[in-house]
Amino acid sequence: MKKLLIALTMGVLAMTTQAEKPNFDQEQIRLQLQSMGTLADQNAFEYLGRIFSDEVLVDYTSAFGGEPATVPRVELMKSWAGLLPGFDLTRHDLSNMQVTVKGNSATATADITANHYLTDLKTGEHGFWQISGEYNYELEKGANGWTIKSLTLVAGSEKGSRDVLGKAGELAKARLDRKESQKISLK
Repeated sequence: MKKLLIALTMGVLAMTTQAEKPNFDQEQIRLQLQSMGTLADQNAFEYLGRIFSDEVLVDYTSAFGGEPATVPRVELMKSWAGLLPGFDLTRHDLSNMQVTVKGNSATATADITANHYLTDLKTGEHGFWQISGEYNYELEKGANGWTIKSLTLVAGSEKGSRDVLGKAGELAKARLDRKESQKISLK
């Protein structure tokens, strides 16, 4: 009986160990999703663009209205570069990532809380806007790994004021130029 219990315990432990082994594709996708927020917050748009497919379906209609649009990734990066650098600080916090892989296609979801901070240069007032919700992704696997081909924001709650969006847009180019001048060269 003792030998049987030991054998069963070893079998259960072996199954648990196998079940906990991360799937490489799922981990690469999680890295891409986490990188999306981090690279956007760092204004590293040249690197951020690499994690998107050449054409990207973008749907932010639940937050901003309008229609979903399929855009070249370069245009998406230019759009984000025309806004995000204008903030003093952004932080896109992704959590609760769920990834499903089927061959060279995948879907994923992640909870998102995006904080945007901006100090009014004239008054010194600190502006803030936060949006929380869920991102839904479609990804494809190519020669260079997994890329995001569809990004949908399902907006949930908001805090603060959207007024900071317009002000950040006005400041974005000058602030991005300043950040670009601070890059180091490895050549």
